[in-house]
Amino acid sequence: MSYDLGGFSISASTSRTMLMIFAVYSVLIVGFGFYIKLQSRKGNQDGLASFLTGGGNLGAFAIAMIAATNSMAGGTMVSAPGLGYATGFTAALIYYAGFLTAAYGLGSVGRKVAILRDRTGAVTFQQLLGLRFQSKKVVGALALTGAFGLTFFTTGQITAGAKVFAAVTGSNAYYLGIVLVIVITVIYTLSGGIKSMAKVASIQGIIMLLATFSIIGVLIATNVREHGSVQAAMEYLGTAFPGAIQAQTAFTFWNALGTALFAGVGLGVLPHALSVTMTYNNHKKLKQGIMISCCVFTLVQGIMCFTGPLAYAVNPNLTVRDYTTIFTASTLLPSWVGGIIFCGIFAAIQSSIAGMCMAGATVLAKDFIVTCFKPGASDKEQSRINTICILGIALLATLIALKPSDLSQYIINFALGAICSAWYFPVLCGLYWKKATAKGVFASTVGGFLAYVVFYFLSSVIPATKARWAVSLGGVHAFVPAWIIALGLLVGVSIATQRDRVKLGYFQVFFCEDYDEAYAKVDTLKD
Repeated sequence: MSYDLGGFSISASTSRTMLMIFAVYSVLIVGFGFYIKLQSRKGNQDGLASFLTGGGNLGAFAIAMIAATNSMAGGTMVSAPGLGYATGFTAALIYYAGFLTAAYGLGSVGRKVAILRDRTGAVTFQQLLGLRFQSKKVVGALALTGAFGLTFFTTGQITAGAKVFAAVTGSNAYYLGIVLVIVITVIYTLSGGIKSMAKVASIQGIIMLLATFSIIGVLIATNVREHGSVQAAMEYLGTAFPGAIQAQTAFTFWNALGTALFAGVGLGVLPHALSVTMTYNNHKKLKQGIMISCCVFTLVQGIMCFTGPLAYAVNPNLTVRDYTTIFTASTLLPSWVGGIIFCGIFAAIQSSIAGMCMAGATVLAKDFIVTCFKPGASDKEQSRINTICILGIALLATLIALKPSDLSQYIINFALGAICSAWYFPVLCGLYWKKATAKGVFASTVGGFLAYVVFYFLSSVIPATKARWAVSLGGVHAFVPAWIIALGLLVGVSIATQRDRVKLGYFQVFFCEDYDEAYAKVDTLKD
């Protein structure tokens, strides 16, 4: 018995083997979560600060794995190969720029955050910006835009995991896949927080590396066997699918440039990526984490992007392009190796969901509800609010995934771009530009978010404007004009409101070696 997936099939025995290995993997990561929870209680480190930052004591490898696995998501293991299968090597080269996100998050942002974390005792990134601008409006704008975008992006990841599970089981087990994806992830996230994520991310990162090398290895070997050499396989692609090896087939210049900027720079300010900057307490760990994270991300992201065209040379008949990795795992490799790859796909999806649920809950619980409305809440009460927010985001994302619609799919598609447009310059200029003001940051956050939503619908959804956008603007990615508008708003409004700059004491905490400790308290916002 076998299950037809359109262009290939999975035997029942292969499906069972892959599911057994997945079951072992799931028990292992859930067990890690409970183990970390037990150890935290023994060490009296069961509070919210430890839950969010691990006390700043995570090692370089753990930091690197969290940063890499959080950023890669299901797109690296599923969507990127599928896009390469459909459009060729151009997409692989453009999306390969995504490896820069780790360098941006841990490097340009992380260096300053490490200093400020020691000075202020902050446990979240938004606490730092709240202290910098002394504004609840800034904290609220960042919290609401971040939580909104992360909730819908989480929905996309849950949907991707459920579809992969249904494909491998050869049945309509979409809803069972949703339950498994979200329940397993929420259990190990809630049980151990960032420390649990660190342990699990280390395992997930290794699994993803093994899966990546297995996939590229078998695809090269199969192409050599069927075509005689890699060169012959590329010549076959040039004949059967000329667009696979041509530069200007799927992207115009402006669209390619905008997409590369979005993938390589914009994604570095996602809340679940920035949260990693709060988990280390010395520069040596930081430098090692940057190097390890960039290497892992480069290998996995780069190789997986290039597997799509190689899979096309082996089988050009796949009807669902996102099944490219599943085809390779279930057809070209032994079933037990396919099981490892299946776990690698879920590892990418689960690590991102865990990071997004934690980051989304943090910006709502710690940075919005507690900071703005309940500043006197006890640590126990803060932990309870955080848990409720994690469960709330997971539940809402799951409910949306249960009943997908065209509107929800549109929102999922623009969720990431909207966050990046809203957060990029407030994060960068908030840390480094001395003349930035609270009103400028607020205008940039709200304006960037709304601009991206408008430009996304004009460029990708509404038929009449979509055609005109492609002709007049070269199909430029909606992120680019929204990004520029966000910068213009921040600079323009900040310059116009220089009289509203914060007191010198708060300024010195961020930009001077000598500062007054009284101004370094993150729990006091003036408005």
